[in-house]
Amino acid sequence: MRLSYRIGTAALLIVAIFLIKRHLDLVQDESRVQSGWSFNGVSGGSGSSEPAANDKSKDANAPASKEELPVVGGGKKDQSAAASADDDDGIALGSRPVYETTPIIVPNDRVIVMAKLAAEDTAWVSNDLADWRNYIYTVDDVNAAKHTPQNKGRESLAYLQYIIEHYDDLPSTIVFIHSHRDGYPGAWHTDTMEYSNVDSIRALQTDFVQRNGYANLRCQLTPGCPDEIRPFRNPPQSGQTTERVYADAWEQLFNNTDVPEVVAVACCSQFAVSRDQVLQRPLSDYMWFYEWVLTTPLSDKLAAGVMEYTWHIIFGQEPVYCPDSYQCYEDVYGNPYFW
Repeated sequence: MRLSYRIGTAALLIVAIFLIKRHLDLVQDESRVQSGWSFNGVSGGSGSSEPAANDKSKDANAPASKEELPVVGGGKKDQSAAASADDDDGIALGSRPVYETTPIIVPNDRVIVMAKLAAEDTAWVSNDLADWRNYIYTVDDVNAAKHTPQNKGRESLAYLQYIIEHYDDLPSTIVFIHSHRDGYPGAWHTDTMEYSNVDSIRALQTDFVQRNGYANLRCQLTPGCPDEIRPFRNPPQSGQTTERVYADAWEQLFNNTDVPEVVAVACCSQFAVSRDQVLQRPLSDYMWFYEWVLTTPLSDKLAAGVMEYTWHIIFGQEPVYCPDSYQCYEDVYGNPYFW
């Protein structure tokens, strides 16, 4: 038994020594291996995983003595260290594969916004323009799922409310339109053969909206152009008109007295804007415009009229925005003979 015990013990020791040596060899091999991942031509390394901004041992005002390179993991290492590590491995810095990233495309990154009366049927928006999201506010029913606090300024509150509620997550293209699908006389101001909002939106050139920031969906210049609003007309128009109240409204909306001599744009408050253009103004501006519409003593019609001749200015255009009709059709709908 004693001889067998000794033989067993010796065998166990030999196996243990073999396993320990193998483990040490593997550890040594791994210490020489560097990551093969590379981003923008810079290889991974053993830099600190803590952001450089948190390195309190560095003087933030001291000039850097060596160019620093970003390291996957958030740390940094200097260029000489990176070159040294690559030389040790016999691999040039730029020889490792660079993996391209694929941009994330958000489906339906566009929305239709409209105001409607409770009695109006707007199912056509989802049925006929299914590749657009939609946000439809009921203006005369505070129990509706989406509603404005009151029916004031016609479509104005709905348009502004959408921007305010979604300012931080706007889609790339926003179309503001009326609740009518098509037909005359209800949709007389829609520029298609059937006066169809469906046709106009299907043809809308969203790339132009992105370039220009704003696109009026009506290219026929009348009514509205070339000089619909002259706030200082002498003698003034008779009666209570949008023109007669425009100067005071301008001062209240923009808090300045730089009222234009002429304001003109093709009617009738149907237009498209880009997210980038909306964001040119702070959220507080839209909240101020919203409050003005909500509280102005002007009638529903006059408040809407003021906004009708102000939307294009809010979204970055000159007070007179009257492009040539054929050019407008080409830009907005991709066909100079669209209508």
